[in-house]
Amino acid sequence: MVAAPTTRARKRRREFTAQLPHDPIVSARLTFALRVLAKGGQLVGARTKRMSARVDPGLLKAAKSKTGLKNDSDLISAALAVLAASDDFGPWFAAQAGRLSKDFTLDF
Repeated sequence: MVAAPTTRARKRRREFTAQLPHDPIVSARLTFALRVLAKGGQLVGARTKRMSARVDPGLLKAAKSKTGLKNDSDLISAALAVLAASDDFGPWFAAQAGRLSKDFTLDF
């Protein structure tokens, strides 16, 4: 007979519960990504899909160091969220070219 999962185990499967990364930029990107995906209905709220992958140990160590995340599942979930969420800043910024008048000056 298999024992029922603990409350903590059930909660970890349901949602991203890791502490946000120490780096404020990484933390902001992850928070933004999770909000966008939740708002768009792409997060189903359950962490039930099992994955297996081989990765470069140096890459894994660098990502964990940058984010402060210790758990491989949290790290992969964070990376996939940032990758999956749309970030339109680059295209928007490029589209702004030529929007200021030629005589515009910036005073400091």
